[in-house]
Amino acid sequence: MLNGKNEGTVCSLNTSSAKPASATRAPSSRKRRQAVTGAIALFVGDEIASAARSARRRRWENLERQRLSEEVELQSYLEKLMLEDRDRQKEILEKETKGSEDLDNKLSAVDAEYDLRGRELREVFAAGDACRQKREVPDYLCGRISFELLRDPVITPSGVTYERRDIEEHLVRVGHFDPVTREELTMDMLIPNLALKEVIDAFVSENEWAVDY
Repeated sequence: MLNGKNEGTVCSLNTSSAKPASATRAPSSRKRRQAVTGAIALFVGDEIASAARSARRRRWENLERQRLSEEVELQSYLEKLMLEDRDRQKEILEKETKGSEDLDNKLSAVDAEYDLRGRELREVFAAGDACRQKREVPDYLCGRISFELLRDPVITPSGVTYERRDIEEHLVRVGHFDPVTREELTMDMLIPNLALKEVIDAFVSENEWAVDY
């Protein structure tokens, strides 16, 4: 049986060695809050990125519709000019060679010439039919900040690729963290994404219109 002195000692030891429950839970609670905050940031970032991509796509689609309409109008206008020029040539020929025995042959020759020009014109526009189709740059070739076609892609330790100019401006003006993952990021951690750069160069060489995207 413990005497009073020993009991006091035991109580003192138990009190000094035990930690408050709140102190034990504090680190785990802090981690959970950080995880939740990070998840919310990623969700909001994805929502903003998705909205920006949608807005840019709508703008591009409007420009595409306008371009296609202008090309069709141009072809129709050129064909109309050719027909008008043919009719003028035939009218002049009829005045100059009125009563000539070979007038019909000359008029037929004019028709044949302009028929050939018309076919050549249509062939030129037909050759561009592939370009008339809907054009779009894949999302994976666009930057995560500007959503424009990447020119100088760099990749972060977390695996996200950015346009060098955009991410460097973010690091200088906003802070040293990855705007997508929120992880710490500095300029010396940026690595050129050479593999993606080759893909982009190949895409642009086959789709020259992409430089204006």
